[in-house]
Amino acid sequence: MTGRAPFDLENPLWVKNYDLGVPPKVKVPDIMLHEMLIETVRKHRDKPAVTFYGETLSYRDLLEHTKRIADGLRKEGIGYENCVGIILANTVQFITVSYAAMMIGARACLLNPLWSVFQAEEALKFIDADIVFVQDIFLDRLGGLLDKWNVIVASIDDYGGLHWKLKVGIGRLTGKLARIPRQAKRYDRLLKSGGSELRITKGGDPDDKVAALLFTGGTTGKPKAVMLTHKNIISNILYQKLWFHREEGRDRVLGLLPFFHAYGFGSILGLTLMLGAHLILQVRYDPRELLDLVKKYRITLLPLAPPIYTNLLKVFSQETLGQIKGIPEICFSGAAPLPVEVMKKWEEITKCPIVEGYGLTETSPVVAANPIRGKKKPGSIGLPMPNTLVAIADPIEPRLVDGVGELVVSGFQVMKGYYRVEEENERAFFQCCGRKWLRTGDIGYMDDEGYFFIIDRKKDVIKYKGHSVFPRTVEEVLYKHPCVAEVAVIGVPDPDVGENIKAFIVLRDECKDKVSEDEIRSWTKERLGPLEYPRLIEFREELPKSRTGKILRRVLREEELKKQGLSP
Repeated sequence: MTGRAPFDLENPLWVKNYDLGVPPKVKVPDIMLHEMLIETVRKHRDKPAVTFYGETLSYRDLLEHTKRIADGLRKEGIGYENCVGIILANTVQFITVSYAAMMIGARACLLNPLWSVFQAEEALKFIDADIVFVQDIFLDRLGGLLDKWNVIVASIDDYGGLHWKLKVGIGRLTGKLARIPRQAKRYDRLLKSGGSELRITKGGDPDDKVAALLFTGGTTGKPKAVMLTHKNIISNILYQKLWFHREEGRDRVLGLLPFFHAYGFGSILGLTLMLGAHLILQVRYDPRELLDLVKKYRITLLPLAPPIYTNLLKVFSQETLGQIKGIPEICFSGAAPLPVEVMKKWEEITKCPIVEGYGLTETSPVVAANPIRGKKKPGSIGLPMPNTLVAIADPIEPRLVDGVGELVVSGFQVMKGYYRVEEENERAFFQCCGRKWLRTGDIGYMDDEGYFFIIDRKKDVIKYKGHSVFPRTVEEVLYKHPCVAEVAVIGVPDPDVGENIKAFIVLRDECKDKVSEDEIRSWTKERLGPLEYPRLIEFREELPKSRTGKILRRVLREEELKKQGLSP
């Protein structure tokens, strides 16, 4: 079906709101990701590339270690189109292993380190992993993989300064860290055995060659493996470099959000390497450590997820948080919607503007973002990236429409497809107006200036008495309540109304035992329509979250279904 678009696809109206210097169209270089790294090393050879708890590697060092691992992989029999399973934390090893895999034409297959051994085994079988790298700190849960796969164990203290190594050593002596089995293959030995004089070939067409497999869909169902090509990722990080007006060789970036996630792999790790920036790694979220790293390294780019911004505002006083005022130049938010009230308070205290972007694993990941220097619309996901078309489609029919509907995307950053699930690809894509479009599953609209707004996930819309209620609308109102720290709204099956509206709320510490469910309900009833306010309120100490900090409404729904004796 070709059809007609409701607006001019060749000259979309959002382009007029681009910052000066951001081109609506840009030529994407015909290179692989590892070639990008090599080019960065050529230009920034002796500049710091990555710091891991006191130990810093230059770009020259990073490339040498990556080549050695690539050569070691070849000696293990790994080569073109093989799958290198990666179950690593945000460590130097994650960088060297993922880019080493691509150097020899293999795929970097990124798995969630928080999965159980059964989930990991299922994923590794599905993607036909030929070798697996596992961080030693996950062995207490994933040790069962050692007997079933060709596993290379990466020790958390392979890198890091003396203080870090002593801390880890004490942890092993006290039994707080798993010991590596004596017979296990180890990353440090692979590094020593590999040669740095590696012959690197292009190994295919960047537009077609899969660079990485990343899993998605865990918040709505069984995870699917997304195939991202070299061009998918290269194009996306190039767009971000232009959008954020970054010059090479000057930024310092916090690497906290997980690299196995598209936000971490593309918008943090990939962008850092393209910019020749200095990446400061943080393995686990610790609010005090985060502030200390920002101050110590004078972090210029601070990419975080909404729950981290919320938590920092909750944990620290305005005076303490104000200590980083004027240090980060740009704060990024992604992976989940950012409440407007949280954005306003953060910017007021730190003076760091938050740029909220929107993306998916399937789009490598960024689709749209608010301008850096131009008009920013709180609550909006902003304007589409260069070379990127976003439109509104009928959620069922393969056609573009005006008004509210499903967001669809067309551009170089859109995935090659899901791995080995053709029925999912048929549902995800459709042809219209001479282009291939990806369905995002998000419901939204475009305003008259080309800014896009997300109302909610298609699967999260609540049907109350036959009317559509969008959880995010309710959540945004609840976040304005002075006692609400975090909130999630879901629909609960109810024979009388279809689905009842329930809000799960984490109260601020100073409000606990001082505000009632009835008070919250009455407060929202005054500020929402009669069909939108939550009838059911439940206070919680915490809400279930993914590794990237996204609140998992799915888990809450499953809990409610089980209470009613229904199948999730």
